[in-house]
Amino acid sequence: MEPRRKRRKRREERVGGNAFMDTVRAAFIRWVALEKWREIEDLRTTVGLDLGRAIDEAGHFAGRGRYEPLWVARWKAEVRLEVTGMDAGSLFQAIEKAVGAAVDEEEAERKALGDRPLEEDSEYKGFVDTALESLLREGGGTLGTGS
Repeated sequence: MEPRRKRRKRREERVGGNAFMDTVRAAFIRWVALEKWREIEDLRTTVGLDLGRAIDEAGHFAGRGRYEPLWVARWKAEVRLEVTGMDAGSLFQAIEKAVGAAVDEEEAERKALGDRPLEEDSEYKGFVDTALESLLREGGGTLGTGS
């Protein structure tokens, strides 16, 4: 007779562990990267800045609070004309890489300092709430009801 599998293991196989939160995290990184890319484009079109200056101006992250220096350092390391060139796709890829690395570094710093996790950050929560509201509207409010 085969030993029974634990219930928890079956559940993890069904829902993929934290697959939902992993997806949310990736979507948050993409959203922040898109916001920064749009900020650069806005600075170029409305203020008339050249690409290099717009990249420099967009490299501020006041909403990240005490973790802002981590974000700025990662931005300066990854998002530069010498790295991205003038290509919009390369620029976005560099922004997304910088944001992803900054999120990783912020999470590690939060853990080291005993601070609350990123998932409890107001910007992160706001992103999740807005995305879920949109998803519920599209699904007719039936998400998770089994209907």
